[in-house]
Amino acid sequence: MSRTTLVLVAAVLISFLLAPAAHAQSVPFTLRYDQGDTTTVVSNNSSVFLPADAVGQAAVATLTITYRGTASASITEVEVLDAFEFPSADFSVSGLPSLPLSLTENQSFTVTLRYQAATRNRVIGRVLFHYKQALVTSQIALNLVGVAPEFSYSYIPQGGNPAVLAPGGTIAFPTTAVDGVSTTTVVITNKGSGAGKVDAISSSGAAFELSGLPLPPATITAARELRFTVSYKPTALETSSGQLTLDLAGGRVTFAFRGVSEGPAFVYEKIESSAVVPVIPGQVVSLPDTLVGEEISVPFRVRNDGNHDGQIASISVLGDGYQVTDLPFLPLVLKPGTSATFTVKFAPSQPGTISGRLRVGDDSFDLAASGLGAALEYSLVVGSTTTTVPSGGSITLPQVAVGESVRARFVVTNKGTAEASINSITLPAVTPAVFLLEELPSLPAKVAPQATTGFTVVFRPSVVGNASSALKVDNVTFTISGAGSSPAPLPGYTFEGASGVQEPLQQPGVGLTLSEPYSLALAGTLRLAFTSEAFSSDPSVQFSSGGRTVNFTIPANSTRAVFPNGTNEIRLQTGTVAGTITLTPSFATEGGIDMTPDVPAALNLMVPQSAPRVLGVQITSKTAAGFTVMVTGFATGRSLTQMDFQFNPVSGENVSTTKVSLNVEASFLSWYQSAASQQYGSQFSVSIPFSMQGDVTNVNSLIDTVQSVAVTIGNRQGTSSAVTANLR
Repeated sequence: MSRTTLVLVAAVLISFLLAPAAHAQSVPFTLRYDQGDTTTVVSNNSSVFLPADAVGQAAVATLTITYRGTASASITEVEVLDAFEFPSADFSVSGLPSLPLSLTENQSFTVTLRYQAATRNRVIGRVLFHYKQALVTSQIALNLVGVAPEFSYSYIPQGGNPAVLAPGGTIAFPTTAVDGVSTTTVVITNKGSGAGKVDAISSSGAAFELSGLPLPPATITAARELRFTVSYKPTALETSSGQLTLDLAGGRVTFAFRGVSEGPAFVYEKIESSAVVPVIPGQVVSLPDTLVGEEISVPFRVRNDGNHDGQIASISVLGDGYQVTDLPFLPLVLKPGTSATFTVKFAPSQPGTISGRLRVGDDSFDLAASGLGAALEYSLVVGSTTTTVPSGGSITLPQVAVGESVRARFVVTNKGTAEASINSITLPAVTPAVFLLEELPSLPAKVAPQATTGFTVVFRPSVVGNASSALKVDNVTFTISGAGSSPAPLPGYTFEGASGVQEPLQQPGVGLTLSEPYSLALAGTLRLAFTSEAFSSDPSVQFSSGGRTVNFTIPANSTRAVFPNGTNEIRLQTGTVAGTITLTPSFATEGGIDMTPDVPAALNLMVPQSAPRVLGVQITSKTAAGFTVMVTGFATGRSLTQMDFQFNPVSGENVSTTKVSLNVEASFLSWYQSAASQQYGSQFSVSIPFSMQGDVTNVNSLIDTVQSVAVTIGNRQGTSSAVTANLR
């Protein structure tokens, strides 16, 4: 009986589901279905979905029905049925106006469809709107499909099998080494009929870390799953706990974390006489104060209080006077509950607090101990200013003018714990005596702890510049230095000789004179700089002695500069490129003190742009019917536009062409823009071949008909003078 009932129910359900597709009909209504953010126009007898966020929650949508007929219609009844044509307990309609509801053309009404999800399975329903139009009764039908998600949970430990996880359950991690990592994969499976959302995934517990999380919110469709990883990273020997929290549309679900770590736990102790003092890594461990030159030993013990074997690879100590001895064999393996000892020795070589660092495996301890004895510190007092001087360091005295002196007090302080003795204080004997010692204490001088003694250092420079010496206090040597102040400012100066506009290819001379005599001998340098107006420098612009710098001297108590040629004038070459030649001097004393003004006065010589010039015309080759003219010259603006050739015939010969003009601008532009032209300034050499045709009367060949050729060249600044070359 039971089996027959099940088969019959299935048959009815299948018939119902297929019926709408087989008997779809048109009605004079349009149906608009709004669910969430989605609006859909649906047809009569079509299916619509109502997705609930979770079992036990409701899904709602609105349905707007608009009458499109021309005559009036009336909604007479609304039915909500389940899959077996019985009134539905899962679906409902609300917001319906009072029935019967009369509608005219384009008039609408809206109702709310509600699905109350009681199961994770898909639920089928049907809503019928019965209406009457022109005495004909019909219906509007929609198939309702209710779906809801339902999540199940499991986790897969690293290297283990999946385990079902109930809400509020515990995710247990395998025993994990301290500073190690073990992972587990958490699986969220949607066993329901609709998509479900996970709004957020979070965790607590310092030892636990989530990874592989999706961007929130994450949607898990039906029959799909979401996976992410939880890592357990213990940093200490402990049992760790935490919590995984899933914020779902249906509420919050939590799971507990539990992790147990394993590893060694090293405990350290300092043994002083019969007392055992625990010490902690990172803390300062004090050792007994010790006289300089003596030694103390302090035993240390390390014990493994953990639950696993521990290994110590090395034991070492850093710091002046510290040493570690009585070491066990390394690497040292300590089983739980076992221990080992070693010794730290301290033998100070100087008084005062001395720091060290003890390292045992991965743990370290700061060590502190004091050496007992005298400790001298040094300082220099100038006026009201005191400066500490390191042992064996440098003493710099204030700058003072030649012939004057400066005094400073050198102070010795005993910062130690025992009396100090100073037996000698000396300076090298030199003539003249630049540094002197005065007010020396009686030697040997006894300096009690925290007491001082001292003497005066005098600096009397005899020359301008730096001076140094060696001050020796017992076996400690200090470098003592001072500087003579700069002499009086340099008087003004003027240039002599060439000035203003200069012709190209010239060698004008210039000189330099102080406005009044100066008491010190000076050594100077005159520098030449060239600023081109033709976008190219001229390497020939330089001093006649070569290069663009020349040295000079001005003897003490004189005014005029003397150049290497022994005269008061130096010549320079103006070159062939338009531009400005700038001469700038610098001055220094013979001791090297720079006396150059902050803004030194300079001499500017200008080579202007001008008409080109022909330097020479040569006939470089001749044949019976032709010849070649080679023209050399320069154009300060590095521009040439035209060359004119005037031919002078031999008397008695008739030469029809006596003048030839050539446009050479493009050719010379190419030459002046080439790298090859840079070394010549604006100078050029060009060869122009000429051929001759015709008959001769009184001479043997055509070449004999021309007596000479005159050449002129021009650019936008003008035309050169003519230069003639003879052919005969």
